[in-house]
Amino acid sequence: MFSLEKIKGVVFDLDGVLIDTEGLQIKAWIKVLKDYGIFLPKVSEKDLLSFRGKSAEFIANQLKRRYGLKVQEKELVKKRDEYILKIYQKREIKLMPQAKEALKFFRLFYPIALASTGSKKEVLIKLKKSSLKKYFSVIVSREDVKRGKPAPDIYLKAVKKLKLKPQNCLAIEDTQYGVESAKSAGLFCFAIPNKYSKKQDFSKADKIFHSLKEIVSWFKKEKNFLILWDFDGTLIDTMKAHTKLASELISKYFQISKKKAKDKYLQTTGLPFEKQLELIFPEKEKERAKCAREYHQRKLREVYLKAKTIKGAKKILIKLKKLGFEQFILSGSEEWIVKKWLKENKISKVGVLGKEKGIKKDHLEILRKKFPKKKFVLISDSLKDLLLPVEVKIGFYKNEREKNWLFRGNPDFLIRKLEKVENILENIL
Repeated sequence: MFSLEKIKGVVFDLDGVLIDTEGLQIKAWIKVLKDYGIFLPKVSEKDLLSFRGKSAEFIANQLKRRYGLKVQEKELVKKRDEYILKIYQKREIKLMPQAKEALKFFRLFYPIALASTGSKKEVLIKLKKSSLKKYFSVIVSREDVKRGKPAPDIYLKAVKKLKLKPQNCLAIEDTQYGVESAKSAGLFCFAIPNKYSKKQDFSKADKIFHSLKEIVSWFKKEKNFLILWDFDGTLIDTMKAHTKLASELISKYFQISKKKAKDKYLQTTGLPFEKQLELIFPEKEKERAKCAREYHQRKLREVYLKAKTIKGAKKILIKLKKLGFEQFILSGSEEWIVKKWLKENKISKVGVLGKEKGIKKDHLEILRKKFPKKKFVLISDSLKDLLLPVEVKIGFYKNEREKNWLFRGNPDFLIRKLEKVENILENIL
């Protein structure tokens, strides 16, 4: 039985699902048959539509039998490939509705593979002309397997290359034979019948939809998102004040220059101050305790009472609350400091996890247990945060240097204005 929680990868068919080429495929076979004296209306488009979704080798075998052709199947396939390549080189490749939008959506959550029974040359020219190649981590074509659809070979190959199990993958197909191929390989399968395949039997599909847009909408309804916010540097501007105070105290207690102290502090930002000191000076426990004690005595007055709220922070938190999103703020500081800021800004119904609950990795474990079915969206200005295991990572930067630094965390999005978070959520949801 289909379960969204089981899905860890998605495998797309190409023709009829992502690109609208079915009419061109038929034209290529009509040209092949003309070379052997078989003309319309003796062969009709309706005849060729009955093969919709099957491999070129299978179609060649059936055409040879049906019309008594004295030629090897390989020769028919070769001619068909030559004609189809010429057609694709001359014509524009038309995308199916919402194809790019669907790929952008699925790429946020899963590795994506392509399983097409076209030749490698054919598949690559289609992907190049349609600008779709960048979305796939795995591409499997006719040459990669012994048998084409409806045999399971091509889906088994795609899943193997994704390094996943068939029962953890979803195939998206538009034909009966594509569905049979995916199901016999052990994948879940969603079907999108089109005008060429709508009369085929889709009884084996796990679900049937009318379009890619409908599939994406279904996923959006099924997926629940939890919004996670970094506090320092993302919602309030404390970086300069934190750095100044920490550098002064590290220099004082560990007898190093303020410049060296600043460098060491900046190398470990994003962690509670005690944890930073432990990483920097693992052998000096007494000095660490004294330094941390003075830091906490002074930070409220010298850091948080003077801190300015980042532009747009209050507005976006309130807006997302009104839209129904559950939100948590994860902080390396004490929870009462974050709650004080929320109260002063009249922001309610936002959860807080601070240093009392550990570091952010611990915060995530707590939230995973509490919300096992939710997908996490994290917004942070910290590179360390962007390396955490969450489903969607949004890097927040204030200048180009920070942008280039955060890029190393491979974020799904980079933003300079917090208001952009709403746009991102609208696009993926």
